[in-house]
Amino acid sequence: MNNNRYIREPGNFITHVIPALLAVPGLYLLLQKANSNYEYTAAFIYGVGVIILFGVSAIYHSVPKTEYGLRLWQKFDHCCIYIMIAGSFTPTALLIFDGYLRWLVFGLVWCVALIGCLLKIFNRLKNQAVSTGLYIAMGCLVIPFLKKMLETLPVAAIAWLIIGGLFYVGGTYYYAKDKPMNRFFHSHELWHVFVNFGALAHFIYNYVYVFSV
Repeated sequence: MNNNRYIREPGNFITHVIPALLAVPGLYLLLQKANSNYEYTAAFIYGVGVIILFGVSAIYHSVPKTEYGLRLWQKFDHCCIYIMIAGSFTPTALLIFDGYLRWLVFGLVWCVALIGCLLKIFNRLKNQAVSTGLYIAMGCLVIPFLKKMLETLPVAAIAWLIIGGLFYVGGTYYYAKDKPMNRFFHSHELWHVFVNFGALAHFIYNYVYVFSV
């Protein structure tokens, strides 16, 4: 890492600033497809969550140069992972489920996201393995509801959901590795690439299937 660069970590910056920019028209497409208050709300929360995650990550890997700035933006970056996971759950919670289950799933994922953010902000979640495990566990909260989801969604939709999850989980290997792979790539850049493919799979899941129910 060279703090004298204008962009501190060019590879990490590029791999997340591009999806941050692409997420803006993605949000527009979702809003164009929305036909109800629930759909507009779900599209907005999901789309903004994706934009925030990639945008904050791009800033964290480019702008801060001081130790304080790095720590501050790292907290923002880690908090935004919880926000994106909860945001990605939101269309499923609000549009696929109904009755008490709608609010149970919605409330559960956002409560976990809030707790995770608070733990990060107040330095109560410093162990990287525990932190990564919590991200994965949060992403797996959907598993108990898959049978219920199949009552509304086709198998292809669940396949895209699982593909996205596999990219996220598979990418954590490179996130935990946290070292140069060779003179061209750092493992964290590969983690970003896995996140990008996971986010793309979940956008397909949401845009093609969830917002078409």
